[in-house]
Amino acid sequence: MDGDRDFRFSPRPNRAASIEWRPWTETAFSEARRLGRPVLLSLSAVWCHWCHVMDETSYSDPRIIAAINDHFVAVRVDSDRHPDVNRRYNQGGWPTTAFLAANGDLITGATYLPPDQMLESLARVKAFFDANRIALLALDTTRQTHAADSVAALSQSGGVPLGHDPLPDDFEGDPDVPGDVPAEIALQVVRAFDQEYGGLGTEPKFPQPDVMAFMLAYALLRGGGDPGRVAPGSSALLRPARIHEVVRSTLERMASGGLRDHVGGGFFRYATRRDWSVPHWEKLLADNASLVFLYLDAAIAAAGRPLGDPALYTAAAGQAVDYMLASLWQADTAGFGGSQDADELYYRHDAAGRTQLAEPFVDPTIYVDGNALAARALLRAAPILERSELGDRAIGLLSHLLAKARGSEPMPHYLLPDGSVADGAPLLADQVGMAAALLDAYEVTGSRHWLSGAQAIAGWAREHLKAPDGRLYDRLAEPGASPGLLARPLPALEENALAADVLLRLEAYTGTARYREQALEILSAWAPHYERYGVAGAVYGQTLLRYLDRPDHIVVVGGRDNDAAQRLHARALTAPRPLRTVQWLDPADPADSRRLHETGLAEAVGLTAAAGADDTLLPAGFVCGHERCARLDL
Repeated sequence: MDGDRDFRFSPRPNRAASIEWRPWTETAFSEARRLGRPVLLSLSAVWCHWCHVMDETSYSDPRIIAAINDHFVAVRVDSDRHPDVNRRYNQGGWPTTAFLAANGDLITGATYLPPDQMLESLARVKAFFDANRIALLALDTTRQTHAADSVAALSQSGGVPLGHDPLPDDFEGDPDVPGDVPAEIALQVVRAFDQEYGGLGTEPKFPQPDVMAFMLAYALLRGGGDPGRVAPGSSALLRPARIHEVVRSTLERMASGGLRDHVGGGFFRYATRRDWSVPHWEKLLADNASLVFLYLDAAIAAAGRPLGDPALYTAAAGQAVDYMLASLWQADTAGFGGSQDADELYYRHDAAGRTQLAEPFVDPTIYVDGNALAARALLRAAPILERSELGDRAIGLLSHLLAKARGSEPMPHYLLPDGSVADGAPLLADQVGMAAALLDAYEVTGSRHWLSGAQAIAGWAREHLKAPDGRLYDRLAEPGASPGLLARPLPALEENALAADVLLRLEAYTGTARYREQALEILSAWAPHYERYGVAGAVYGQTLLRYLDRPDHIVVVGGRDNDAAQRLHARALTAPRPLRTVQWLDPADPADSRRLHETGLAEAVGLTAAAGADDTLLPAGFVCGHERCARLDL
C-alpha cells in the first residue's frame, strides 16, 4: 500500500499533513506494539465533504496534532482504495475515526468529531489504554475482544457494531434456496416506500438503484401482463401496479429533483431532504453508472406499462453518460476517475456562473470495479440511445483494463494516476464486476474472447476465494501480511450475489450445468443470512429471480457481417425482457456452430456439418428457456 503515502487531504487550506500519518501496513501496527500506543485509524474519502471539514478543523488543531503525534500511531486509509479495510472498520459513515489495539481489534470509534470532542476522545482513549496497557498490548484475541467490549461506552458518539459475518466451522449451508425470498424482499421495499415523495424512508434519501432494478425485474417477471395480478402465495401489496408505482415515482422524483444535476448532468450521491430537493454535492462514478443502467432498463420496460415517460428516463440516462464522459474520463490513463468532489458553491450556480469557477476536483484513480460498471452502462446505452460510439468506448476500456491484469493473475483494484497497477490483495468486487462486464461485451460483440475472459476470472474467484460454507470471501488472504481484521476474510452479500449472477449467465451461454450448481451453492449458503440486510438484500433477490424464474435467453443466428443479422441482434439487445441474456452465434464460427448443435438450433436453421447454414433461413432469432427454444420475430 505504498501508493497511499499520498494521503489526499482536503483541497482547501488545512494542517492535517502535520500529523505523522502511516499507511495501513503491518509496519504501522508493529510500531504501535513497540511504542506501546493505541492506533488512531482515519477512514477518509477523497470526495467526502465532512472528511475535508475534519481535515480543516480537528486535524488542523495544534492541540490535536500534538496529542496524536505524541500518544498514538496514526493510520490513514482511503476508503475507495481500500474498501476491505472500510468494510471492517467503518463506524457508520465518513469520516470514520476508530481507535484500535496494536493487533487491530477495535477499542471504540465514531464518525466526524469536531475539535473539542476529538480532543476529549483522545484523552479518554489514552487514559483507558494506559490503565489496560498489558491486556491491550497482548496478542491474545480473547483478552483484546473483552477489553474492546468494556470500552465501548468511552465515546458518546459510540461505534456502530461491525458487520462481521463469521463462518461457523460446522455450517454447510441450506440444501435449497427458499422460493419466496424475492417476494419477502420486495415486500420490505414496498413497506419502506415513501408514498408522498418516492424513494425509501425519509432523509437522508439515497437513490438505491440496485433496489429499484430488483423491483422492476420482480414486477415484470412475476406479474406478467396483468397489472393487478398477484403471484400465488404473495401479499396483495405485491401487485405489479403497486411495484410499478414504487419504481415510477422514485425515478421521476430523482430525475426531476435536486439529486440530478440539471446543468452539468449526472446525479449527486444522495439527497439530504426527503423530497429530493437538496443534494449532498459529491458525484460518484459507480452511482452514476448504476443509475444509467436503471433508467435505461426502465425506459425499455415502460413501453405499454404504467412505468412513466420513457423520454424522461432516456434523457436522464443520456445526460449522466455525457457527464461521465465530459467530467470523469481520464484521457491520459484511458479510464474513468472514481468521483468528483462536493462543492456546494460551484453546483449552486447556473451554467453561466459555473464557467467562472474551477470545476470540483476529480479523483483520477481508475478503480476496476467502478470502470467495469461504467463499461456495462455504456454497452447498455449504445443501442438504446443509438450512439454506437459508446459501445466502442466501452470495448476499448475493457481491453485496457484486461491488459493491466498481470498475466494470468486476477484483476487489481485500481490503477494509479500514472497508469501503474497498485499493490494489494485481489478483491472479489473487482473480479465479479469485471466478469459481468466481459459477459456484456460478449453479448454485444459475439466474440468468444470476452466469454473466455469471464470464465477465467470466475474460475479464479471460486478457486481462491471460496469459504467453507460455499460463499466467497471479499479478498484474498495474505498470511502474515494482513494486519488487524484484514486477517479475517469476510463474505459480502452484494459481491456474492453478482458472482452467482455471473455463473448463471455463463450457464446460459455455454450450457454447462456446473455453473448453475456453483451459483446455487452460493445462493443457498446465503439463505440463513440475507434477512439481516433488509432492503439491501435486493441484489440477492434479483439473482434469485434469475435462478428461480429462468429469464429469457435470446439467441440470434447469423453472420457477423450480415446486415439483417446485425439489425436482429440490435433489437434483441433492446428487447423489453427483464434479466434476459443475449447470444449471437455465427454458423461460420466452429465454436458457435458446436453450440448451435448442442442447443438443437442447428436443425432449426438448416445447419449441417457438411453444408453449413441455409442462407434462406438466416438470420433467425430464438427465445430459449426451460430447455425449449421458440422461433422469435424480433
